Amino acid sequence: MNGKSFFKSTTFKCIIALLCVLLVSGIFLTIMNSLLAVTPEEKFNRAINKIYGKAVKTETISDIKSFNETSPNGSIEEAYKVKEDGNFLIKSTGYGGYDNGTVTCWVVVVVNGGAVKGIDKVIIDSNKAQSYIDRVGDKALSQFSELYEDGIVYTPSLITGATVTGTKNAICNAVNTALEFANVKCGNVASEAKKLLENIANIYGDTKVSVYGVDEKGEEKLIEETDETVKGFIETPVTSGKATVESLYKVRFNDGKNDVLHYVVSSTGVGGYPDGSGTVTCLTAFAIENGAISRIYKVTITANVGQSYIGNIEHLDKYPGADYIEGEDMNFVTSGATMSSTAINNAVNGAMRYIEANIANLGDITEDGDNNEGGEENE
Repeated sequence: MNGKSFFKSTTFKCIIALLCVLLVSGIFLTIMNSLLAVTPEEKFNRAINKIYGKAVKTETISDIKSFNETSPNGSIEEAYKVKEDGNFLIKSTGYGGYDNGTVTCWVVVVVNGGAVKGIDKVIIDSNKAQSYIDRVGDKALSQFSELYEDGIVYTPSLITGATVTGTKNAICNAVNTALEFANVKCGNVASEAKKLLENIANIYGDTKVSVYGVDEKGEEKLIEETDETVKGFIETPVTSGKATVESLYKVRFNDGKNDVLHYVVSSTGVGGYPDGSGTVTCLTAFAIENGAISRIYKVTITANVGQSYIGNIEHLDKYPGADYIEGEDMNFVTSGATMSSTAINNAVNGAMRYIEANIANLGDITEDGDNNEGGEENE
């Protein structure tokens, strides 16, 4: 077939027809995409209407980036102050959902008199990898408002009426992150010392305890709420087994008969969901007698990264009842949260190994300067 006959052939005509169809289709799709595209402004207006049922005036809240750099369980996408009521409208993403996915929510934080006073509304905006997110309905989301109290940290166990624990964990992290951000912006963030003392008080309940760290000279000192910063008996985080030990403090109290000495250690264990890279941070209180660990007093979880089923953990109360044997690990596993349990075990065991290796250098000094390693009553 020569050139002239090709251009007159059916094949050439079909090619031309196909090219015309493709060209027309491309132009049509470009036009429709332009017409139907939703701009960021339109997306925002739709969210506002869904939340408030009307248009409201807002002003942007700045310094999101610096907050996100130190936020382990979520991030702030957008934040506004609503001029009509003074509340904060925050779009936040919570980590730790099913299959390590995320959930992004719009959270209306009630602000009155320059302080956070509650949650008005939580609406799910989007998600990644959350197949059953439709099981978290309006009734479940309304509980964030109903359960709010000052200092609350939402967990999946608090939000009832929805069975998707991992997804609830991500939603809780989104709301907790929004609350934390709002408190930062309102200047309601407790001092480092106050937060530490509150966490330790949660371990001991109604028992009045004194918590000790060190001063700038490295000498033992009583930690008070008014201290802007605190320093424990570990200068920099250290690796111990499959954990990083971040801090150690001494706790003293009287049990009605004797003066008691405990070491409270913050440690982060690896080995968590999904592939062993997730972590759980724990505070573990160790009873100290005669210069050695005598038993574990209590274990509490203070943070996690990527642990969808952390709300299923049920074995923390087994540590205090277990026999402590120097050099032997304690391992408890909760069905349904095996990898989270592994990270917790690693955190606790890493803290134990650290104390065993360093207890001789931690000199126990009472307020009057006398040695009191055995927890015996002062004379």
